[in-house]
Amino acid sequence: MDETFIKGLYLGQLLAVVGIDGNNGMFLIAYAIVEIENKDTWEWFIQNLIVDLGIENGHAYAFISDKQKWLGLALADLIPNAEHRHCVRHFYNNFKASYSSLILKQILWDAARATTKPWWQCHMERLKIESEEAWKWLYPKSTEHWSRSHFKQHYKCEILLNNLCEAFNASILKARGKLILGMLEAEDGK
Repeated sequence: MDETFIKGLYLGQLLAVVGIDGNNGMFLIAYAIVEIENKDTWEWFIQNLIVDLGIENGHAYAFISDKQKWLGLALADLIPNAEHRHCVRHFYNNFKASYSSLILKQILWDAARATTKPWWQCHMERLKIESEEAWKWLYPKSTEHWSRSHFKQHYKCEILLNNLCEAFNASILKARGKLILGMLEAEDGK
């Protein structure tokens, strides 16, 4: 799930949900154009998504985002049993603002890619040895949002990045500058 700015005469935000199929192909599930991104608009969007997809139990769904505050709050309220992951690339960008060495970057990514809790713990211990301050920044973060080792296993999905939405946003870049009806008529984002 992600949002992007609408450009042109009428400004706003485009909220989107992009899915991934069994062949790692991306497909657009739903989108909406809203005036502003906030908790109310995300709740409205997710409520419509719940109806459209017939979601009765959030245990069958995993969402990944760039850790937008309002989206996270809306998901927690409306689909509390769904897994909400945070894009590790965006997570790392916050980390590197204070801890920018290549070794710390590698350790963070190793911890994110770890598939078991003991391996995750091993990488966290390496981080603590390398930089206790970096470890203090990372350790209290909710691991179930960013490390494979803590993802629920029944999803069978190991995605760590929100690249699907980024690719969708890039594909509609030209269309985002058109009027709303023009956006809907645009072919291939032209």
